[in-house]
Amino acid sequence: MRLNKIDSKTLYFLGGIAWLAITGIGAMNLRTFLLNEGSQSFDEIYYFMLTLHGDSGMIAFVEFSTIAVILYLTKIEKRTLLNIAFLVSNVGLLIFFLGGPITGWYMLYPLSVQSISFIGVYHDYWISYVGLLIESFSMETCSIYLLLKSKGFSRLPVALMAFSIPFLAVVSLVYILASNGFSFPPLIVDALFWEYGSPATYFLTYSVIAFLYSSIRPYSERWKKWTTVPLAVLPFAIFANHMQTWPIQVWIREMSDFSTMLLTGFLGITFLNLIIPVVTERGRSINDFSINDFLSRITLLGLALSSAPSVVLPFNFFDPEVHNTYFVVGSFHSIVWDFLVTGFLACFASFVRDRIELGKAGSLVKVGALTWLGSSTLLSYVMMTAGLYGLIRREVYFPSNFIPYMELMSWLAFIAISGISLSFAVLLIKLASSSKIKFTSTKRIENLLLVLKRK
Repeated sequence: MRLNKIDSKTLYFLGGIAWLAITGIGAMNLRTFLLNEGSQSFDEIYYFMLTLHGDSGMIAFVEFSTIAVILYLTKIEKRTLLNIAFLVSNVGLLIFFLGGPITGWYMLYPLSVQSISFIGVYHDYWISYVGLLIESFSMETCSIYLLLKSKGFSRLPVALMAFSIPFLAVVSLVYILASNGFSFPPLIVDALFWEYGSPATYFLTYSVIAFLYSSIRPYSERWKKWTTVPLAVLPFAIFANHMQTWPIQVWIREMSDFSTMLLTGFLGITFLNLIIPVVTERGRSINDFSINDFLSRITLLGLALSSAPSVVLPFNFFDPEVHNTYFVVGSFHSIVWDFLVTGFLACFASFVRDRIELGKAGSLVKVGALTWLGSSTLLSYVMMTAGLYGLIRREVYFPSNFIPYMELMSWLAFIAISGISLSFAVLLIKLASSSKIKFTSTKRIENLLLVLKRK
């Protein structure tokens, strides 16, 4: 099939789902290692799974899903440029992961350019970063194209991508050079990485918000307009929050903390702008909700549940105490699970419903989404509780008194994955059946035209 015949939305939605699955595979492997209290001979595999989980989620899943949502909102269908960029980006990611990086998704320099940080197939380990450089260029191409094509709030996430992905490309190039004898200031290099890493956490956040704005009429168009510029700028100013152990000047750290609080405030205004119309609407019962209405509302619920514990995290009286514990893991993953993944599911369900009636299958999607939201919320709160009691993150070994927490986390993770897998599986089956119907109908029309032509 020619690239110009493939629907770009479908391609990026499927790419997002595939990389979400890979992210989950990495996570469940982590849980297996942790429940068995680790093994010295397998520590490298544990940290590879940690890196696979982090980079698959924060680079591949977030970027592909963001583009999929924006393509859906802007009604862009078949674009050869976007399809080529999708294929090239996946090739780049494959090159990166074949190197077997065990650095974690944050790729701290200079650890990230040492041979001990790679367990893959390359003798010249820096080839991994060539793959990441390829991925960066392809996604930057998509971002610029969509920035020129999109309008309104939908421009915000692609603008964030267009201005932050170059930092990832620069860091990849620096790592390639550093692996071949050049030297760079570690503080500058890691600050450059977080100028990508910090905004990257908002790519899909803003895309989901754009989708919610298309599903729910906001309380105030002025609020929506006034929050756009701060939401675009502030993610670049909060990089220092990710560098708690670095000797950063006090005024920079204070600026970053203040920017985080401002960003939280503007996101709070955005939440109110969406939730007020929902809680004040009259004359509708839950039976009147379409699957789009239902999933949009539980996405907002997920935002509320995940944001509540994170409000105090930016403050200096709290963050240094829990920065290296499972509290941060639970807080961050709560937003990813409850809001981003649920919002992506909502948009994908809307995309599929536009192509084929879901019927009774919609009930299964709802059950899966509720199962996912409930169990993932409990999982994140268990993580945060363990963090408050001192459970350190990113370590294979931990005190035996935390084993019950780990077992409960694994059970809740299994339930959550079962729920979200049910929802996506139902929608994928429906999408496949709609494509089959469309293909059959097209073939029948072509056959009829051929017969008429012969006559």
